[in-house]
Amino acid sequence: MTSAPISPEDFAARARAIAETMAGHAAHHALDILTNDVLRGLGYGEGIDIFERAVSHWHAAADPYPYRGPCPDCEAAADKRAAA
Repeated sequence: MTSAPISPEDFAARARAIAETMAGHAAHHALDILTNDVLRGLGYGEGIDIFERAVSHWHAAADPYPYRGPCPDCEAAADKRAAA
């Protein structure tokens, strides 16, 4: 997915609107999406795709914000090490 670059003023306005109308996990997720779209517009799409796959569990609807518990990926890695 590629996004067109946005101006610094548009970015600030969108971030302000998110901060004024959302809170907690929903605001964090919306701000992540906004910044990811800005980076995609600057040509960093492949890196953003990697980032989004790596942190997708942080945006699961059932997880409260801030996330207070072991990282699910870290738990899986620890389980693999213990089994070895």
